[in-house]
Amino acid sequence: MDISDEYVNNISSISGKESVINMDYSYLNKFFTRKALFDAVLSVNFDSNTYLNDVERNYQVLSESYRNEFFFKNVLFNKLVLGKYSLNTSAAFSEMVINNSKADFVLINHSNGTVFEIKTDLDNLDRLIYQINDYYTVFSEVYVVTSEKNYYPVYRLLKEVCPNVGIIVLNKRKYLSVRKKAIMDDSLLNYESIFKLLRKKEYETILLNQFKFLPETKPVYHFRACLTQFKKLDIGTAQKSTFQQLNNRNKMLDYGMLKKLPDSLRWLIYSGNFSIQQINEILIKLDREGG
Repeated sequence: MDISDEYVNNISSISGKESVINMDYSYLNKFFTRKALFDAVLSVNFDSNTYLNDVERNYQVLSESYRNEFFFKNVLFNKLVLGKYSLNTSAAFSEMVINNSKADFVLINHSNGTVFEIKTDLDNLDRLIYQINDYYTVFSEVYVVTSEKNYYPVYRLLKEVCPNVGIIVLNKRKYLSVRKKAIMDDSLLNYESIFKLLRKKEYETILLNQFKFLPETKPVYHFRACLTQFKKLDIGTAQKSTFQQLNNRNKMLDYGMLKKLPDSLRWLIYSGNFSIQQINEILIKLDREGG
């Protein structure tokens, strides 16, 4: 059974209106993945019109009936990175490891950073407070992005324990509504948590920019020695310098490449760790077959 067959078979009609009943949406989680995209466009029988129709139809199902984490991330990317800011001044990351948590969506704009923890209707709130405390060791601005249904449960949970966390609701019209603005909070910033986000070349660049030298030590002790030196910086300087380095990543793509794609695929391409050659293959195949 292909994607379209599964979609049709999962739709029932009640009282003259299409209703979704006991649907298995697992195919949507698989459809909007790096592997599925690359396998599809490079297949021998690929037809871009058919594929793009499938993309839009499946994305519509996500929008109306199954707003999973991918859907939230794609909206955040389109509205914030491509809409409010730009690819030249900002970078976005997914599943960024911070202590014992993984941040769903991180936005770096210039030397400022914001983390967005996504709580869909499919999620529970059991670990939310622990996740937020981890995020505050690196970021001063934290938002929870959730649905209209989850707004009050999230609000009640955060009200007393994490009053500085902002809340954004993704409404039915795919509009990001800031219901509670985040308040900057530097009280939990931690040098080691910040430092661990950096690659070797990145933390060496920061230390050379700030101190004009690197610690002289055996290679096995290099990381620890650089961390010790990093801790001599003001914590705010350490944070902003780190964000500047992170912002230099993911600069292969430009908006000219992404605008050739439907909105529904832009986050997938941006975050998919494709090489430039692979991205060009995808774009050429879509352009050639789709016209």
